[in-house]
Amino acid sequence: MRQYAKAIRENRKKLGWSQKQLAEKIHSSQQAIARWENETTEPRTDNLQLLSKVLGVPLNHFLDRDTSKSDEEYIALYNSLSLEDKKRVLDYMKMLKRQETEREEFKQRK
Repeated sequence: MRQYAKAIRENRKKLGWSQKQLAEKIHSSQQAIARWENETTEPRTDNLQLLSKVLGVPLNHFLDRDTSKSDEEYIALYNSLSLEDKKRVLDYMKMLKRQETEREEFKQRK
């Protein structure tokens, strides 16, 4: 599987979003998200930039498999947690992402 397809699918699912929900956040269509995740088409650079922003991952996450030092540190810390604490971390991160999205939507309405 191509890195961009895997990154889109995995990060969308981590946030608990459907393809349609992600599409709405980047002003695209559910069909486009499905085509990217199924490697039927490749997202344009501007779409990758939007995906990076709304999914909260660096742009290079879609382009290569290299992990940054901070990513490696996060993964090591996360892996050292108990299952219960891992769930708490993910719930907290989802809450932060929802808040960030709500702030962005509020700014756009102004």
